[in-house]
Amino acid sequence: MKKTMFLLALLAAGIMPAAGQEAFNYDSLSMLRLLEYGLQANFDIRIKRQIVGESQGQKQSMKGAFNPSLTLTGYGYYGTDPTVTFLNSYYLNGQFLLPTRFGAKFYTGFKLSTMTQIISGVPDFYPSTNMAINASGMWAGVNMPLLRDFGRYNTNNVNYQTSIIMNQAQDVAFSDEVCVFIRNTLNSYYAVYQRLKIYKILGDAEKDAQEYLRDIGYMIDAEQIPKSEIYRAKAYESNINQQFAESKNMIHNSLYDLVTSLGGKATLKHRGYPVILDSLPDPAEFPWGPYAAYVFKNTDTLVAKTHYLKSQELATTASMIQMKAARYNKRNELDLDLRYYYFGTTAYQPFSDFSQTFSSGSPGSSVNLTLSYKLPFSNDQQKGDYVSKLSAYELNKTQLEKVRFDAKMQVYQLLSDLGNLISLYKKQIELVSLEKKTFENEAQKFKMGNSTQINVINTYMDYNTSLLNQENGRQAILSKVILLKYLIGEFPTTPELLLKYNPWDFSVK
Repeated sequence: MKKTMFLLALLAAGIMPAAGQEAFNYDSLSMLRLLEYGLQANFDIRIKRQIVGESQGQKQSMKGAFNPSLTLTGYGYYGTDPTVTFLNSYYLNGQFLLPTRFGAKFYTGFKLSTMTQIISGVPDFYPSTNMAINASGMWAGVNMPLLRDFGRYNTNNVNYQTSIIMNQAQDVAFSDEVCVFIRNTLNSYYAVYQRLKIYKILGDAEKDAQEYLRDIGYMIDAEQIPKSEIYRAKAYESNINQQFAESKNMIHNSLYDLVTSLGGKATLKHRGYPVILDSLPDPAEFPWGPYAAYVFKNTDTLVAKTHYLKSQELATTASMIQMKAARYNKRNELDLDLRYYYFGTTAYQPFSDFSQTFSSGSPGSSVNLTLSYKLPFSNDQQKGDYVSKLSAYELNKTQLEKVRFDAKMQVYQLLSDLGNLISLYKKQIELVSLEKKTFENEAQKFKMGNSTQINVINTYMDYNTSLLNQENGRQAILSKVILLKYLIGEFPTTPELLLKYNPWDFSVK
């Protein structure tokens, strides 16, 4: 998993050679070029990458609660204080704090101080004198909760554990975003492919309609058929022309969808239509039976390994940890602070001479024990927090069940649909051949005077419709295969796999 995340991060960050952020040239298109460019330019991937970075920062921030710290304080007072009690007082205070994952905080510190005490004299009896006093000491202790916020479910530890899991969830969600991009881009790419095929079919039909209209005109001029027949021919040619014009618009719409999927600027230099460099898959050649049986048998295992499911599983785990912590921390507050002191002082020693203070034995050692207990009249805040966290956990569990269930049902439905659609597509190929022969036969009969113009037009329209239905059937199959491969986690997850990726590989793993 870590290797997968790392390689995907490198891929989406542009470590692989790719087109950069310049405008993408649509004069010629290939699946690999589109994927390479889009992995850098796609807005959703770029946004998700920033969310991953944000979660890493949150994890680091939560970890900071367990970082040790050293606090140093220096103090200096120069001159005589207003009460004429001392002059020139100084001290240096330091404390080292070591938090722990179970809630206790260990600390140790020291203090060095020196001051000059003013001993006021009595006029005419003895003069005022100054006495240098040095003091130094150290302490060590522990501050810890005994009920609420103690152990593995203390607030800091739970926040840190949750941030780790949510960072993992965002990593997995980033991988899923890459897979979603691949799914959308493949759909858009093959939609462009289909629109170009339909455009070519209708372009040929328009040429045939224009030629047919001319032939009808010749036959009218030769008085072979009535003049009224020209209207039927013109209506037929106009119908085909409208379909052809609409197919041009559909190409532009599919190109806009593809540009939106990539998320980058685009250019089409020759004001025409792009050249597709890949070959169009033929569903009739798919070895569908063994592959469908394999997917059906292993659906649970395949779905369980997908990024979209793992992301939801991690979110559920994080909410479970927060729920358990909230339940544990419904207890009242009982805090302990246990501290050991040792201090020593000396008088009339050289200024700031601390060599004898520790061994002076005055005032010596002491132990300070503090217990603090808080008994609220009503613990609504903690109880409400638990109810909220429990509901969030149950929500995530339900969402996880829904994601798993929906994915499985979609896989089963797609397997059923594709089995039927591929069979229908093969029959559609046969129908195209029959419709073509029927039209050619009807056209020959018309030339011999044994058929009517409406029969010729109808059989040609049937043939043309069967061609369009064949391409629409192909696109329906391709889009469902792409969705199926997303749902069972068959999209590439490393740069190496992307370079040799073939979405139409149906080999059984």
